[in-house]
Amino acid sequence: MSNILEKQFLKQRNDFQKSCVERDKKYHFPQGVIFETDIAYAKDKNKAHRLDRYRPKGKETQILPVIINVHGGGLLLGNKEFNKYFCALLSKKGFLVYSMEYRLIPDCTFFDQLRDIFLAMDFVKEHAAADGGDLSHVYLVGDSGGACLATYANAIQNSKKIAKAAGIKPSELKVHALGLISGMFYTTKFDKIGLFLPKYLYGKQYRKAPFAAYVNPENPELLYALAPAWLVTSHNDHLRNYTIRFEKALTAAKKEHEIVDFPKNKKLTHAFSVFEPFLPESHAVIDMLTEYLRKF
Repeated sequence: MSNILEKQFLKQRNDFQKSCVERDKKYHFPQGVIFETDIAYAKDKNKAHRLDRYRPKGKETQILPVIINVHGGGLLLGNKEFNKYFCALLSKKGFLVYSMEYRLIPDCTFFDQLRDIFLAMDFVKEHAAADGGDLSHVYLVGDSGGACLATYANAIQNSKKIAKAAGIKPSELKVHALGLISGMFYTTKFDKIGLFLPKYLYGKQYRKAPFAAYVNPENPELLYALAPAWLVTSHNDHLRNYTIRFEKALTAAKKEHEIVDFPKNKKLTHAFSVFEPFLPESHAVIDMLTEYLRKF
């Protein structure tokens, strides 16, 4: 069964790559953005350890707040290139944006993906000042599986206990707020995700491992460790219930956050602001997200 599932994962990944070619024929890269691609953030020459950098033109001499973007794809697929239009539009709002690649399941574990995030964050910590970034205003933004990774990375940063349970040394780069778009927060529920994915993420014996207490994102220690968060979903988001449920947990924990839930609209599907970044509603998401981040 494992081999069958892994072949299916890889097929989905290949199909996704093909769909990206057609998608790029539909969109044009936004004007007014300086875009540098495939910058290595680690010294191991792994192609997954690269990031792209975005900076608005005309603001080369200004010190800008920093966004680190973590792409979605259910932790199984996706790439930083898919998020390039979204990241360019974020940058046009006056941000230095780094969009990172990371290894994918089943080639690695969830913990390896978190280590990739911390490697990228260490790179940003070292280089952002020279790039014109303000390290006193740094934000993590992710969609779908990327939102899940951003959530856990931030919790691990702010909790030595969770970091120890994960067996991970976090980056020391302080994250001041989170942007969580259609987050795939739950990975062990009795649904299409939770039925097959956990052993690939956490290991076959994960229920007996120290991190088992934290695979549920509603764990009070995890919630307490999070920075302020802005969440967005929509009626037609197939993971809407994940965001609604997680937001209720944040409310119960009295954690600073805001949520936007778009009404029924067949165009506003899962992570629509990333998938369809030029919709009016996607521009509204970017406006609201960046306005929230600037508060912190």
